[in-house]
Amino acid sequence: MSIAWSCVARDGIILAECGGDDGKGNVIATAQKITKMKPTCGWEVTRSLKHKPYRGIKLHLHEVEAEEDVLLNNSGKTLPAQKPDHIIIWTFCCVYNTKEITEDYVKAFLTKIVYVSEPLRAMPWWKEGGVLSAQPSFAPTLQQQMESAVRDGKMSMLKSHVEETKQIMASNIESQLERGQRIEDLEEEAEELNGMSKVFKNNAKKVKRFKMWQNAKHGVMVGTAVTGAVGVCVIPPLIALL
Repeated sequence: MSIAWSCVARDGIILAECGGDDGKGNVIATAQKITKMKPTCGWEVTRSLKHKPYRGIKLHLHEVEAEEDVLLNNSGKTLPAQKPDHIIIWTFCCVYNTKEITEDYVKAFLTKIVYVSEPLRAMPWWKEGGVLSAQPSFAPTLQQQMESAVRDGKMSMLKSHVEETKQIMASNIESQLERGQRIEDLEEEAEELNGMSKVFKNNAKKVKRFKMWQNAKHGVMVGTAVTGAVGVCVIPPLIALL
């Protein structure tokens, strides 16, 4: 096949894959190399010709998952408090034969897989599952798309691929920028909380100092009263004995 192998992964965990080796280990070696490449907001392609004629290519989709918590303000009302965002990195990857299919067609194929898998990526076995957790349900779809990538509608794939890829890239960039902004917001909140804690600490010291003075004054008063009482109870008998 022109596309020898393909997979969909989440945070480096391959959820579903399809394809086979060429009998010489070239497909497997290329697949291992492309899957280990660092994720970016664009395309990654293996440039080495060591495993000719095979080349690996992949696309990432960055999905921001905001986590919220609840805090109580001074009046006792609940307020949403943002936690650091979690980004899920979806990887759409394949190894193809450069003698049988061009890079543009392969990119169109992977872009299509992004949209075909979109409604499935919210499923628990996609978001939380382990290795090959989506294999039974999605491997047949991968197989079908791999077979039709060259056989059917090359031109239509290329036309839709350009705009769809732009949308994915823009989404990835916005996700990264949004995460950066949320981190800045969290840092500002942390600074505000730090300032509030300092004020609270100073006020606590004042309260503690006041209580210590009150206790000290109370101790003096009690001591004076006790001394007076002892004087009243003890001194007269001593005088009488004299």
